[in-house]
Amino acid sequence: MKRKKRQVTTFSVSVDADTKRVLKAHAERVFGGNMSALISAFGREAERRDAMDWLVRDAGGSALTDELRAELAAEFKGTKTRRKGAA
Repeated sequence: MKRKKRQVTTFSVSVDADTKRVLKAHAERVFGGNMSALISAFGREAERRDAMDWLVRDAGGSALTDELRAELAAEFKGTKTRRKGAA
């Protein structure tokens, strides 16, 4: 899905060399090397996470305890997901 062209602004960030290497490699794999597209995707993901946090808070918070979260994580660890078209 193509995003609408919007006015852009430039800013700089400082990261360590290892982080820069990881970000550039990810941008190469996923966005054809376009670091701006990578950062924009991170921004959209941050918006989604903020919205989810708001929904959980608005609903009275999560009913899951740390113990239940750990139990669920252990239960799902190693399970395979169904592939599209598999029945």
